[in-house]
Amino acid sequence: MKCPFCQEEMSQGHLESGRYFTWKAKDERGKKREYLLMKSYMGGAKLSGEICPYCRKLILDIPESQI
Repeated sequence: MKCPFCQEEMSQGHLESGRYFTWKAKDERGKKREYLLMKSYMGGAKLSGEICPYCRKLILDIPESQI
């Protein structure tokens, strides 16, 4: 896959965590929001995706059932 930012070739892989992947942000009113992206009951949550070693960007595939 070509990187949408720099057009260089990206590398496939996965990002690993303990049991959960969460995304934390603030909405337009400054209220904190947290989204559960992935949960693994046995530990070792993994999100598949692509990484660009040139511009250091990640593109992750998030399962629809988690958001």
